[in-house]
Amino acid sequence: MKGFAVIALAMAVLMGQLAQAAESQRIGDFALLDQTGKHHKLSWYGDQKAIVIFVQGNGCPIVRNSVPQLRRIRDQYADQGVQFFMLNPQPQDNRASIVAEANDFSFDFPILIDETQLIAESLGVDRTSEVFILNPQTQEIVYRGPIDDRLHYETQKAEADNHYLRDALDAHLAGTPMPANVPEAPGCLITFAAKEAHEKTPPTYSADIAPILEQHCVKCHHVGGIGPWAMTEHAMVRGWSRMMKEVLLTRRMPPGQLDPHVGRPVQEAAGLSAEQLQTLVHWIDAGAPGDDQPDPLKALAFSDATFSMGEPDIVLTVPAQEIPATGVIDYRYVPVPLNLDEDIWLRAVEYVPGDRKVLHHVITYLSSPADRTAGAGSDDGALGDSIGGFAPGRQPDIWRDDSGALIRAGSSLLLQMHYTTTGKATVDETQIGIYLHDKPPKYVMSGGSAGQRRFLIPPNAKEHPLEGVQEIERDALLYSLMPHMHYRGKHMKYIAEYPDGTSEVLLSVPKYDFNWQFNYQLEEPVLLPAGTRLIARGAMDNSDRNPYNPNPNMPVRFGLQTMHEMFFGFTTYRYVGDTPESLMAPRKTPIVSGQGGR
Repeated sequence: MKGFAVIALAMAVLMGQLAQAAESQRIGDFALLDQTGKHHKLSWYGDQKAIVIFVQGNGCPIVRNSVPQLRRIRDQYADQGVQFFMLNPQPQDNRASIVAEANDFSFDFPILIDETQLIAESLGVDRTSEVFILNPQTQEIVYRGPIDDRLHYETQKAEADNHYLRDALDAHLAGTPMPANVPEAPGCLITFAAKEAHEKTPPTYSADIAPILEQHCVKCHHVGGIGPWAMTEHAMVRGWSRMMKEVLLTRRMPPGQLDPHVGRPVQEAAGLSAEQLQTLVHWIDAGAPGDDQPDPLKALAFSDATFSMGEPDIVLTVPAQEIPATGVIDYRYVPVPLNLDEDIWLRAVEYVPGDRKVLHHVITYLSSPADRTAGAGSDDGALGDSIGGFAPGRQPDIWRDDSGALIRAGSSLLLQMHYTTTGKATVDETQIGIYLHDKPPKYVMSGGSAGQRRFLIPPNAKEHPLEGVQEIERDALLYSLMPHMHYRGKHMKYIAEYPDGTSEVLLSVPKYDFNWQFNYQLEEPVLLPAGTRLIARGAMDNSDRNPYNPNPNMPVRFGLQTMHEMFFGFTTYRYVGDTPESLMAPRKTPIVSGQGGR
């Protein structure tokens, strides 16, 4: 009998473990911004032992009364590898109101703002004050319930009899079974209007989905484009739909996303609206169905014209670049002579990749006769003034408002070329089309950077802050901003501190990606009065949580190669009053022409 009792006990334990495992729900990776605009990705916290997510909503009394106990639990587990967050999925709340609520009630937690409610849907959120414990290694829910049994709408006890969250954390950290018979959390019910609407009237492929893809995705995901697969028809989209959901929820796509809640408006800003994301993901979750209408993606045509702006005044062909099938390719610095015997004024530059699948970006530097020593061998980043560049999906560089850049006779170009491999060896012969003003333009465009060249990033540093400052000596109009770092770049924002003591965030890139470097064109130029301090503020991630990091165990200094680092907030602007006549006149301090000294 004793043997049977032991077997029965073992079976009971095993069945309990299996039941617990069956209740676990894998939610997958995701990324959200918090109330300060900081980017958080679940997989980045894979070195933690547990992630605690408390569902917050403005105005909910249960939430407000729960936070002191949540704070005590957080402090208790501060040195045990447990990361605490709040999550706000309430559609009626916004960042400003969430910040106000946090300030009023001392919510000293990162509050992840789930504007699409898609993360809350994947968690199965029903009410505020619910608490979830996630296993960051498996991305599974291991606990769902209340903090304790002290708070209810009808009654409140002075002390809790059951400490569900604390007991669940102890069990998870110890590897023992979770508490049983956990009740539901007592918070406020949350409305999921978009999900309910899409369940009632599902999105259709031809009317709802294809237009979103055409607007945001197909310019890269077409035959011959930089995208790894082409959105040629519904069957292709359906086949890739689960992958699409992953890159959307982790904010990997569309690339170059900004914090939409701060900064000046940007032309063609990357990113989908909350409504577009909800429509796409709900359609994918429904099985990505097609319909009986003509497929809009099949009807799309892409211009076979070499240059979209017409025939350039000058066409340069970059020397053929052999690209191997696999491996990581360091930047290549390719000189291209211009052979100019007279000065010219640029009005636009367009790049046509020889092989769009491998050419990731180009930055073009101008080397004038006076600075022929600038080049790839320099150790301070002084490559000259930039006159534009290429990145997938980027439009031609056009100098706005009848402005231009001067190229002196005898100048040459130096191309910084970044290639990626595709599994197939190829040869790239990129062309550059240069468009000229027939006569000198009305204004002269200039450029510079707020950068830092002297730094040492310690090994395994997750958040090493850096800052660069550019002093604006004369009244200027700011046109574009281009953050530039290498593999350890984490985030960067531009801040203007004006002479009157006020300041504003002009642009914020919460998750910098070395693989996608964009020159963000402001919709309207910003006046920077003389004396303005333009600040680039950001951070480097030299830890093993950064998947692009070549070696987290090594300190990193400034340098041109990708094994080193750079920190530059490049700018394109024009000084008020700078004209071709003033540029050509003798000056004590020369004016730097071009589109930004990259």
